[in-house]
Amino acid sequence: MKRNNPPPTTLWLRRSWIAAALLIASLVCFWFYWTSIPKLNASEGAMKTVDALFTAINAQDVKRVALCRTRLQQFEKNGELGHRAMLEIANCCEQAEAGSWEQAARRLYHVIERQ
Repeated sequence: MKRNNPPPTTLWLRRSWIAAALLIASLVCFWFYWTSIPKLNASEGAMKTVDALFTAINAQDVKRVALCRTRLQQFEKNGELGHRAMLEIANCCEQAEAGSWEQAARRLYHVIERQ
């Protein structure tokens, strides 16, 4: 008995479509992971410092922003604040220090709001 196998080009085409679909799905998952607001996974002390940072950014106080950032880095080292959350907080601090106070406040507000 002879089987009707599809021609090799059809198999290649199917495999190409499957590979392309998997690649697109992986890219979409990767994009959502990196653009999503991270969970802080923070201790009570770290959360209070995040609140103090929000106040410092709204007051446009560079010294207090730097102080809060240093404290939050220490919380991260002690495992009381997640690494991805600290990266997002550091970005907020950098925006504020560059003079984009409103943007930094909005960004930090979204991080706090999503907890």
